[in-house]
Amino acid sequence: MTSRVTFILTLVAVLAVSLFVLPSSNASSFGKSAKDVTFSKNVAPIFNKACAECHRPGEAAPFSTLTYKDVRPWAKSIREKVVNRTMPPWHADAHVGAFANDRKLSQAEIDTIVAWVENGAVEGNPKDMPPAPQFAKGWNIGKPDLVIQ
Repeated sequence: MTSRVTFILTLVAVLAVSLFVLPSSNASSFGKSAKDVTFSKNVAPIFNKACAECHRPGEAAPFSTLTYKDVRPWAKSIREKVVNRTMPPWHADAHVGAFANDRKLSQAEIDTIVAWVENGAVEGNPKDMPPAPQFAKGWNIGKPDLVIQ
């Protein structure tokens, strides 16, 4: 009986400590409150790195991630797609190895996007926006070994 009581008391203590010591699930990867996460400062850099290659004018994706105005109407859909890891798409098998062009989001990046959406998808200060990424025009995956006309 005492071992059972000891176990229960230990479990209660661990749960109590975890409530006060472990970070909240509402905290972003930047160590700030989720309310401090904005598009301009925290989300745009993630989109520029992992999404803008396809999500920009003239490419296949249905909307651009380069501006807040373009992204805001899609916020809830973006949250859904990054949480279930549909976006950004990555079909290579992770068991095969690491790839230089892997666009998968880290859990911290996903948490930041989720916090942004769940707290109203705030734009933030436009002065915090990173510069838009630059992309090569035309063929952009390296010089081919052979081109057949």
